[in-house]
Amino acid sequence: MSDEENFEIFDTCSNPNGHGHDYAIQVKLNGEIDPESGMIYSLQDLDDIMNPVIEELDHKRLDIEIPYFENQQPTGENIAKYIWNKIKPNLNNKLIHIKLSETSRSYFEYYEEDNYPYER
Repeated sequence: MSDEENFEIFDTCSNPNGHGHDYAIQVKLNGEIDPESGMIYSLQDLDDIMNPVIEELDHKRLDIEIPYFENQQPTGENIAKYIWNKIKPNLNNKLIHIKLSETSRSYFEYYEEDNYPYER
């Protein structure tokens, strides 16, 4: 895109040299509570799934260093979808929702309609 087109779509985030954000992520799982552990899923196991994805994206110029984003704009929406696709295969059909927050008022949600059976 031209500098003008880039600014028109992305406003102050249109720096040609890139820019960064700090995100927080919430992962929502659904399932039966294990009677022995009292949990749906082990938090340590969830950390073991999430940490490699976070490390892969942390302090990176996504559009240059992560092949997926060479052809996808690294927007919050696409980052949330990317994380979803990376972690979903490891969560035994328990993953139902991701919320990627840039600020307390600016966040991006990703879920698959078929897997969202309840009110938010």
